[in-house]
Amino acid sequence: MEAAGINGRNMMNADSDIQVWLERLGQAQPAVIVPYVRSASAHQLRYKLKATKAGPNGRSVIGQGGNLQVVAGQSAPLGKMTITYGPEDDCQVDVILYETGQEYARFEFECPPNGS
Repeated sequence: MEAAGINGRNMMNADSDIQVWLERLGQAQPAVIVPYVRSASAHQLRYKLKATKAGPNGRSVIGQGGNLQVVAGQSAPLGKMTITYGPEDDCQVDVILYETGQEYARFEFECPPNGS
């Protein structure tokens, strides 16, 4: 597993205690990417994930969302996203977290590097 930088680029609520990071499972294509959330305090969150790939063969966007119970001090996966991308592609994963119906934090990541 390869992690892509804890916290990526946090776009809002920089004072939040939320950490978000990506892990890539294996090095094969298509890539399986798992976003994780961790916090020092408990939270009941909703989340939206969006992966965008753009390159010479066009542009594709995939997304998913759901509910997440964050237990203080424990890492929680947000599901798995499967996407194929190459070195010539721009690939980004956005993670948006909501608490009590309001956007709580937003993170932007470059997709983890390919091993090929």
